[in-house]
Amino acid sequence: MKNTKTNTLSTIILILLALAYFYLESTEDKSTSIPSIEAQTTNTAHATVHDYFERRVSGEMVRVTAKVSRLLSDDIHKPRHQRFIIELDTGITVLIAHNIDLAPRVKDLGEGDMVSITGQYEWNERGGVIHWTHHDPKKRRDGGQIEHKGVVYQ
Repeated sequence: MKNTKTNTLSTIILILLALAYFYLESTEDKSTSIPSIEAQTTNTAHATVHDYFERRVSGEMVRVTAKVSRLLSDDIHKPRHQRFIIELDTGITVLIAHNIDLAPRVKDLGEGDMVSITGQYEWNERGGVIHWTHHDPKKRRDGGQIEHKGVVYQ
C-alpha cells in the first residue's frame, strides 16, 4: 500500500511540474521580442515598419535607421517627450516620441541627421509613432534606445 501511495504522489508531482513548465512557457512576455530587423538592411527595416503601417499593426518593437526630416517642439505634459519625425525610404513618415523624463534628451539633433531607433511602433493614419525609446525603470521588459552620432540614449 505504501508503494501505491508513493507512485501516486510521484505521478501527481510530475503532472504538476509539467503543467507549471507549460504554463511558464505559454506566458512568456512576447511583447519584448524585437523582429530580427537588426540583421537586415535598412530598406528591409523600413519595409517592415511600412508593412505595420499598411496593416494597422500596433505594439510591435522595431529597429530602424532613418534620417530626421523635421524637429518638433517638446511635449511638455507629463511624461515629457522630445519629438521629431523621421522619413523612411518607403516615403512614410513616423513620429518619434522620446520620453525625456526617463531618458536623456538626444543632444544636438538636427534635420538631416541619421538616427538608429529601437522602440515600440503604434499605428496611426499619419504614419505611426515610435515610442518606448528608453529603458524600463521597472525592468519588466526590454527597453528601446536612440543612437545619434555614436551616442546611445536610453
